[in-house]
Amino acid sequence: MMVKQVIGQAAFVGFAEFKHVYTPKTWLTGWMLRLVSQVVFFGLVGKMAGDRITAEYVLLGNAVTVIAIEATLVITTASLERYQGTYPMLVVSPTNMGLVYLGRGLHWVLAGLGSSALVFALVWALFRPDWNWRVAVFALPCLIVIGLGAYVYGAILAACSLRHYKFRWVYLNFGFMVLMTFCGTNVPRSFWPAPIEWATQVLPLSHGLTAMRTLAAAGPLSDVLGQLGLEVCVAALWAALTLLFFERIASKGRRDGSLNFTS
Repeated sequence: MMVKQVIGQAAFVGFAEFKHVYTPKTWLTGWMLRLVSQVVFFGLVGKMAGDRITAEYVLLGNAVTVIAIEATLVITTASLERYQGTYPMLVVSPTNMGLVYLGRGLHWVLAGLGSSALVFALVWALFRPDWNWRVAVFALPCLIVIGLGAYVYGAILAACSLRHYKFRWVYLNFGFMVLMTFCGTNVPRSFWPAPIEWATQVLPLSHGLTAMRTLAAAGPLSDVLGQLGLEVCVAALWAALTLLFFERIASKGRRDGSLNFTS
């Protein structure tokens, strides 16, 4: 019950804060415009570099990756908390700081779900890709699983940014660029050397994106469910690492007082 309370209260604070960050106008004309432009850009590059199949492959990959990008913005939430000087209070609290941050940025998953769904709709309307209708029907649960996996992955990078505050934007950009580059967004994972391909097995997005591509190609639903199951396992792994890493950082902060404001 304590776990649910901590995550729930942290999520409540995050959603309340988020309402003051974006308005519908700034979200549509700022952030959404940026995301749509990115997906369309890569789709056009795929079309110029290959054929319709290549373009559709890239479009699907980038539309799905939108939620992963937005979920990793939990890193900025952690950085803001440190800037505001709230970490000393969290460090002395009896609960694991990781639990707080597994709830603190959940609004980014919800926002990413809306962003990715809207990008999907626009891409489908603009490019008329030859995707199976099941993508539209089953996209929502797939995106939720992908978003949660990317979120807990971003949470552990947020923990890293606490120790190296000046590099918080490096962690953010490096984090989602790794996913975009190696997890099948623009090229198959098999394109990369075997060690890298193997490493992508434990990265979020990899299995979820494979599930989405299976849906688009009208593949077996059993394969889709299997890939989503693997994505859930990957998310559980990163969540466990987040709790361990946050606790280690908090313990060190208690000893040396290193988690004070922006120092």
